[in-house]
Amino acid sequence: MSSPTNLTDRISQLRERKESSSVLNSSLDSNNSSSSEIKPLIPAKQSYDYFATFSYLLFFLALIGQLILIISLDLF
Repeated sequence: MSSPTNLTDRISQLRERKESSSVLNSSLDSNNSSSSEIKPLIPAKQSYDYFATFSYLLFFLALIGQLILIISLDLF
């Protein structure tokens, strides 16, 4: 296991080489970019949700069935 001194030295070496790292430079470049280039979080085209439609259809059919059952039991 590394001692804290060796770990600190390794971190300082990596910081000295950060100009050559594209990952570290991309985070710096994104901070310098203008705020007008912010992308929206909402997708341009939303897909149709078949599962939610099917679930709501079953829910409303169950409600209508219960109402019909309650009304028919009260009438007869």
